[in-house]
Amino acid sequence: MSGSLLARGRIRRMNRAALSLAAALFLAAPVALAQVAPRGARLSYTRGPGTEGCPEEPSLRQIIASQLGGVDPFVSDGAWHIEVVIRRKGTAFQGEIALHDRDGRALGRQEHSSPICGVLVGDIGLALSAVMRPLLPSRPVPGSAPTSPPSEPPPPSTPGDAAPSVSPDAPPKAPASKPPNPVAAPVRPVPRPGQPPERPRLQVGAGVLLGAGVVPSVAVGFSGFAGARWERFSLSLEARGDLPIDAEPYRGWTIGVSGLSGSLVPCGHADWFFGCAVATAGGVWHVRDSTGIEDALPYAALGLRAGLEVPLSARLAGQLTGDLLLNTLRPHVRPLHGEGWSAAPVSEAVALRLVAFF
Repeated sequence: MSGSLLARGRIRRMNRAALSLAAALFLAAPVALAQVAPRGARLSYTRGPGTEGCPEEPSLRQIIASQLGGVDPFVSDGAWHIEVVIRRKGTAFQGEIALHDRDGRALGRQEHSSPICGVLVGDIGLALSAVMRPLLPSRPVPGSAPTSPPSEPPPPSTPGDAAPSVSPDAPPKAPASKPPNPVAAPVRPVPRPGQPPERPRLQVGAGVLLGAGVVPSVAVGFSGFAGARWERFSLSLEARGDLPIDAEPYRGWTIGVSGLSGSLVPCGHADWFFGCAVATAGGVWHVRDSTGIEDALPYAALGLRAGLEVPLSARLAGQLTGDLLLNTLRPHVRPLHGEGWSAAPVSEAVALRLVAFF
């Protein structure tokens, strides 16, 4: 019982929100609302840059039709013009609804925003369904037949027109069947569609980083990644390379150390902030100066990442991230004499990247 009460309360809140949005939209044109458009209204739906994953116009029309008993209220040659524009503003989406009369004059305008584009389009559909309901053409009630005017009485019969006599042994004739009254076909309701699946965008990024805990000292490196980006989730493949550094794990024994690794990085996003899980595997290369022998040591780590993403435009953003990783496979160097070197149990990295969306 509590679940049904919560559902009814949510529906009432959605209806109130739609009606209030519709009232605010046309508050600037009360006289126009009192006049029914003689030829209906036409709809134009535009998605700006960065909104490629938003629902398309057929989805919006289905949402409106589902609220109007399966009837699409828009016509291609309507006298009124309703314009809907979806734009991306930072990490959120903004929708603008505008009404124009038959002469092109603006009658009303309303803006609405949401961090999820599917929710924004659903709110716009609810508001427009409340506005378009008075413009629906009146339909005959199913099962009713048009009344025809009473026919004139037949002229009086004459003796010459008398009906022929019927034999008493002849079988009675069946009465002539009357055609059934025409019944208007009921309008088949269109089921309310669910939110269309969000299409991911391609994201590509690169930047510089500082890392510690893998090689003997702080290393400067570069990283690049590519992956798929949804509204609240992303999945990327990332490559990292640390520049060679000189280290002296044992007196008089100098080595050059560098690293190269790849990572799988799934992330969750909320406004400007995001958090990720990081799984890394790669290797550490060291070269002994005295002999020039190069050797590769395996390396693996698991950990977490926290980041800040600042939008720079509809397709560009800057990222600042910090990683904390547990080195599950630690490279180490053991000379024949003296103490060796081994990677730390925990490694850290700070990176600054530029990200592009397509």
